[in-house]
Amino acid sequence: MARVVDVNLLRKIKQHGAGGTLDVSACFNCGNCTAVCPLAADSAGFPRRMIRMAQVGMEQELLASEDLWRCYACGECTQTCPRKADPAEFMAAARSYAIGRYDFTGLAALANRSAIGNLLIFAAFSAVFSALLLSKMNPAGPQLPLFSFLPGQWIHDMGIILFAVVGLSAFCGVASMGVRFWTQRRGEGVALPFTALPGAVFTALSDALTHRRFRECDREQQSPPALQEPWHQRPWVVHATVMGGFLAMLLATTLDFMLKPIGSPAPPWYPMRILGLVGGIVCLYGLSIVLLRRAQGKQTPYTKSSFADWFFPILLTVTVVTGILCEVVVYLPSPSTFGHAIFFTHVVLAMDLVAMLPLTKFAHVLYRTFALVLFAWRRAPARLTASVGAEI
Repeated sequence: MARVVDVNLLRKIKQHGAGGTLDVSACFNCGNCTAVCPLAADSAGFPRRMIRMAQVGMEQELLASEDLWRCYACGECTQTCPRKADPAEFMAAARSYAIGRYDFTGLAALANRSAIGNLLIFAAFSAVFSALLLSKMNPAGPQLPLFSFLPGQWIHDMGIILFAVVGLSAFCGVASMGVRFWTQRRGEGVALPFTALPGAVFTALSDALTHRRFRECDREQQSPPALQEPWHQRPWVVHATVMGGFLAMLLATTLDFMLKPIGSPAPPWYPMRILGLVGGIVCLYGLSIVLLRRAQGKQTPYTKSSFADWFFPILLTVTVVTGILCEVVVYLPSPSTFGHAIFFTHVVLAMDLVAMLPLTKFAHVLYRTFALVLFAWRRAPARLTASVGAEI
């Protein structure tokens, strides 16, 4: 089967590397990264195969590979690479490149490749959401309750439309990834029985929610006891707190809109309010460790940071903090200009966060989960009959 190669692929991926210092071209395919990677037992040649695809310009095969999203950035490969090619940073840059290629609008490519592009898109979204909110803002003054200052129904309607548009964009991105996977696997002779798909979905979701493979990676990378981190600072725990806290806040917000009238008062012990607050605190705990480690830059995967690496956790942090402040403002004796400003800021940032989901590192929640489904599906009982990829 003829292959189409892109001789500029590696150069394009390097543009997504932190600080422009990515030099995976130094890799001479020794296989050390595969030997030390805890995930290599599940997929022959991982992650060396990904690097080789980029070196020879096999963009179609790279973008069709679910293995691209299975890396948990433990850094074992980078720490032991004899050529200092930094395989872990390559995998991060390749995923950033893939997000841009899966997105049909071109916005994701701009946001992931350029700090200026990222900020321009963020500013444009913020301006649009601010203008829409201001168009319905009640000018009566700071004495108004929050959901009279900004009509709750208008916020709700904006949210529904936003989720529909972003959902469509996310679906198109995931579909692009899925079509590439299907075409490539079928071309290689891989049998993909649809009867095995429900089981693959269950396996992937359970792995994602329980962090099973992340925990196994973490366990296999154990340092000597004296150097081990406390359990509550282990990478998988930190990631689980960010993800779990975010999901708790999302669930609380969804149930709140479903179960009570928009903007109606609720006591501090209202279950959805408690769930959202606890979720916010848990999420902030994980985010604080992520930002601290990225600022220190002493351990993988935080030794090198691009603008995109900073943007998403900072945006999420500010959104969570303003959300918690809104919970406090609600119970103040009387509304205030400060409370209105915090509420307005939080609503805009929350919408920005949703709007940029398919465009930034946040998109990994879509593509990694889908990749886990595809990986489990490919490993279903019906197996490979002829694999071109094994030659790489």
